[in-house]
Amino acid sequence: MTQSWNDRVLFRNSELGHPCGMASLAQKIEAENRMRELLDESGLPQPDHVEYGYTCIRLFFHATKQVVVIDIDGPEGQEGADM
Repeated sequence: MTQSWNDRVLFRNSELGHPCGMASLAQKIEAENRMRELLDESGLPQPDHVEYGYTCIRLFFHATKQVVVIDIDGPEGQEGADM
């Protein structure tokens, strides 16, 4: 069998930290809901879409070409949660 040099391989250069440092899905949903409420109360438009990151959420506003990034802190007293 001949090896092909056209095979694509993904290399990761760094470790992602301990899984405990990752925000839970519940925390991300709560942060999104709180931000949507804040925008609604302020009379501001809702985001066009939202992405959930490793320790944050990102809200995208296409018309104004803006992104709001919300960092989610780990549980209180947990070391290494502020990665």
